Amino acid sequence: MAIDRVMKIEKPALFDRCIVSLQDGLAKELPWLDHVFGRVERLVKEQGGVRRYTPNIYLGKDEYLLLLPDQGLGNFCYFVMDDPEDVQWNVGERSRLQSAFSLVVWVDMRTIDEDDTRNTERVKAEVLRALNGGIWVRSGSIRIESIYSRAENVFAGFTLDEVDNQFLMSPFAGWRFAGNIMVNDECIL
Repeated sequence: MAIDRVMKIEKPALFDRCIVSLQDGLAKELPWLDHVFGRVERLVKEQGGVRRYTPNIYLGKDEYLLLLPDQGLGNFCYFVMDDPEDVQWNVGERSRLQSAFSLVVWVDMRTIDEDDTRNTERVKAEVLRALNGGIWVRSGSIRIESIYSRAENVFAGFTLDEVDNQFLMSPFAGWRFAGNIMVNDECIL
């Protein structure tokens, strides 16, 4: 099955409206991204009495795509929303929601770094520049507060035994850009 470069949710609302703007901006500003996925769902599977949590994107018709680091997906990113979502809600007023979120980016440096210097800081800076000014988020705002680069932190919240340090060693790299996302509910009037 062919996967679109930018997989956006249809009829986005609340945080998804903001994420769709971010997806469009990341795709425009970072041409080396092969896939810009939206908000992942954390699926739970039980194997041998052990619960495993994996990042997945819903494809429709009860099908999911597992988003693990591998050469099949190329360079990709996706969004992770954390619990809880803080809500400012008053009767008759527009609601404001805020939540912690992360942008997970995984790359094969051979496809980005022409001189084979493994300049991961340059690539990280490109992502930060795209998030800080290269993207117009019409329906909300984001703030990046932390960047993680160790495998156990990049894929925090997921049980990815097959993702050990080899997936972040040359030629691969990954980051989790963590922060807060804020969105206003659409006017109902």
